[in-house]
Amino acid sequence: MADVKDYGELYTSDILVVGGGMSGLVTAIRAKENDPSLDILVIDKGIIGWNGQATKAGNGIRATSKHQNGVKNALEYLVHAHTPFLNDQEFLRDYLVYHRDNIDYMKHCGVITSCNEDGEATPLPFIPDALDMGGVSIDVCAQLRQMALKLGIRLLSRVNIFELLTSKGGKVIGAIGFDMDHMECKIFHAKAVAMATQGCHFKKIGLEFMGYGTGVGAMYRVGAVMRNVEFSTQVDVVFKKTNTPIYGGFNMICNKNGENLTDKYIGHKEWEVTPALVDAMVKEVAAGNGPLTVDLAHPDEVRMMIGGTDMNESTQRMFRDKMKWEHLVFDKTQKNLGTMGDVVETTIKTVIQVEPIKVDKEIRTGVEGLWAPGKISTQGNAYFGWTRGDGLGNASTTGMMAGDSIAPYAAKADWDELDLNQIAALKEKIYAPLHRNDTHHFKEIYDMIETYIFDVHKCILKNEKEIQEVYADIEKMKAIVPHLTADDPHSLSKCLEAADTILCLEMIFRSAEMRKETRGIMYPHYRSDYPEMDDKNWLKWINIRQGADGEMELFTEDIPMWRYPVRPLGYEIPEGHVDEFLQIANRRIEECVQ
Repeated sequence: MADVKDYGELYTSDILVVGGGMSGLVTAIRAKENDPSLDILVIDKGIIGWNGQATKAGNGIRATSKHQNGVKNALEYLVHAHTPFLNDQEFLRDYLVYHRDNIDYMKHCGVITSCNEDGEATPLPFIPDALDMGGVSIDVCAQLRQMALKLGIRLLSRVNIFELLTSKGGKVIGAIGFDMDHMECKIFHAKAVAMATQGCHFKKIGLEFMGYGTGVGAMYRVGAVMRNVEFSTQVDVVFKKTNTPIYGGFNMICNKNGENLTDKYIGHKEWEVTPALVDAMVKEVAAGNGPLTVDLAHPDEVRMMIGGTDMNESTQRMFRDKMKWEHLVFDKTQKNLGTMGDVVETTIKTVIQVEPIKVDKEIRTGVEGLWAPGKISTQGNAYFGWTRGDGLGNASTTGMMAGDSIAPYAAKADWDELDLNQIAALKEKIYAPLHRNDTHHFKEIYDMIETYIFDVHKCILKNEKEIQEVYADIEKMKAIVPHLTADDPHSLSKCLEAADTILCLEMIFRSAEMRKETRGIMYPHYRSDYPEMDDKNWLKWINIRQGADGEMELFTEDIPMWRYPVRPLGYEIPEGHVDEFLQIANRRIEECVQ
C-alpha cells in the first residue's frame, strides 16, 4: 500500500508559511507570539533572512499617524488617491488601525529603525495628520529571522513551492514542490497555510525584486479569487542611462524645444505619473520633439515636498541608516550623469506587477485554511491604491493581521488526511518537463513577453484592438508550455514559472478588456478608447476565479458605497439600498443624547 513518503520527504506543522520575506516572517512571529504552543514552519526558495523584496527595494516604512484623526484622514486620502474609490473602506479602516503600529512592532521584533529626533515617524508633508514615514534597517529580514529562531519557529530555505494540497472538501492543508539543490520532492502537511510569496513582476525598476507568479497560480488553482488585476502597470520617469527613478521628476519633463510637458498638455502640477503624461511623452517623441529631458537644477514644489532634493535635518536622520547600497547607487549615478543639477535625458519605464489575491480583514482568502499576507494581495486588499514607498508597511501590517487570525484557527483546526492520488498527480505535473523529448526552451516564452511589454500602447495606452493582439500572443505562448523541457532545478523552475507568468498576463488583459473606462494614477488602468473615469457604470470590482470547467471566469461586484463614509461627488444611493453609514451616525448621536 502506497504511503505519502513514497512520493517525497514529508514535513508537518500546525502552520505552514510559504515565503520567508518580511510579510512571511512577521506572520510567523505574530502567530507564534499569539500561541507559543503552535509548530510553525517557514519555507522559501531562497535563503530566509536574505531573500525577498524588503532587502532589495528600500527601507522606508509608513504608518498611520497617531493623531486622533489619523485613521480618518488616511482613509479619506487613500480612497481618493491613486485608484479612486476601489478600496473596501470597511476593511481599510481596520487595516489602518493595525498600520499605526508598523514601526513599533518592528522595534519589538528587534529590527533597527530610524525615526526623527523625537523617536517618532516623520509626518508626510503632503498628507497632513494621516500617514507618517520612518525607516527600518536594510537587514530587516535578517533581524526578523533572528526573532523567529528565538521564538522556536522552524525555517527551511531553498525549497520552491508550485502547488497547494487540498482536502476532499476543498480546504487547503499543505503544499508540494522541490528543493533547489537536488530537485527532491518536498511535501508539506499543515492545518493552515499562509502564502506570503511574491506576485508576478514582468519588469523591474532599479533594485526591485522579481517574482514569477507561482504563488498566484497555486492559489488560483485551489479557488482563490483575484481582484483589481487590470491595475497592474506602474509607470515611472527614469534616468535613461541608469534606469533608476527620478522621484518627482514628472513635472519637469521638457522636449527638445524646452517646452514643459505638464504645462503643455495637462495645465497643472501632478503628484504622480499619469496616463495623460505618458500619452504626452509618446506624442512628443513621435512628433520628433525628442529627446525628453528633466531639469534637476530647478525642482518644482511637488518634487521638493516628496523629498526629491533638499532634505531637512529630521528627514536626513530618518534615512541615515538607509540601505547599505545607497552610496553605490549615488556613485553610479554620478559617473553616468555628472552632477545631479544637470539636465538629464529621461524616458518611461513600466513595471507590470500582478498581486491580486482577494482577502478579508483577517487576510484570509475565500478558501478555507488559506491566508495571503504581503505583496501578493496588494491589489486585492483594502489598501489598494497604496502610496509610493509603502511596500514594507503593507508587508508588516498584513503580516500582523494574518498572524492574529491564523493562530487561533490553527489551534482549533483538525488534521485532514492527505490525498495520495492528488499528490501523485501534482508531482507528475511538476516534474513533467524533465521527461519530455521536445526542444522548446523557457526563454522562448519570456522573449515573446518582452516583445510587447516594452510597447507602451499594449502596456499602458490600451484599446480593444491592442488587447485582441495580446490575446493572440498569449495563445501562442500557451501552446508552447506543454513542450518546455528542463534538465536541472533552475530550468525546471523556469518552465513552471513561465506557465504561471502567462496566466497572470491573461488575467491583466481579461480584466482590462472588461473595464471600459480609465481610472487610477500610480497603477493606472488606461483605455484610450474609453479615456474617462465612469463612476456611473464602473464603481465595481472585477473579480477572477477558475471556473468549474477549468477556464478563467470573470465577474463584477458592486462596490457598496452606501455603506462607506467616503463617496464620489454626486453619488446616489441605488434603489433598494439605504445610506447605512448615515444610519450608523444617527444611531450614535441618539446614544450620546440618551
